[in-house]
Amino acid sequence: MELNKIQDWNRTTDAIYKNVMLYVIAGVAAAIFGMIPLVGWLAKACNLAVVAGYVAFYIRLKDLQLIAEPNDAPAIQKLCLGVLLYIVALAVKEIPVAGWIISPIVMIVSFVFMLLGYNALRQSATFPGKEGMKLLFIAAILGVVASVFALIPLVGTIIAGILGIVNFVLFLLGWKKVAEPITATE
Repeated sequence: MELNKIQDWNRTTDAIYKNVMLYVIAGVAAAIFGMIPLVGWLAKACNLAVVAGYVAFYIRLKDLQLIAEPNDAPAIQKLCLGVLLYIVALAVKEIPVAGWIISPIVMIVSFVFMLLGYNALRQSATFPGKEGMKLLFIAAILGVVASVFALIPLVGTIIAGILGIVNFVLFLLGWKKVAEPITATE
């Protein structure tokens, strides 16, 4: 990679990591508050911060797609689509009556797209953050499982919340590895 491209890469992945920190912290709080019936309104407030973090994350992923190697760009595009669908799933969750069933279904589709993107990047010969992609791939699998559990009333919601917390932590750790600065030798 050229020096100016390396600087752009490091700056963009650092910004992505900060966006991930925002939605992870808010997401963990939302998952915890979502398991406690009397403070569900706090979960909704935290979900707004999650949406803001995901929107910023989406914008930075688009930036990363522009500076990535051409053969990595389609995988990043799948991540972008997955993130967009996740944002839609959070919005759909607010629809009375049908939101509790439609949202997890859209989240499953969202995580599948992320899974495809992370899988392609973890196997890429040109993507600098492959080690982080391995964790993100596992996180996407947990996201699918958590979304399936979210379809089961009561007990499923608690299990989905716990898996959601683990998912968010893996996303944070994975993007931290991706955001490690690269040098001209990599």
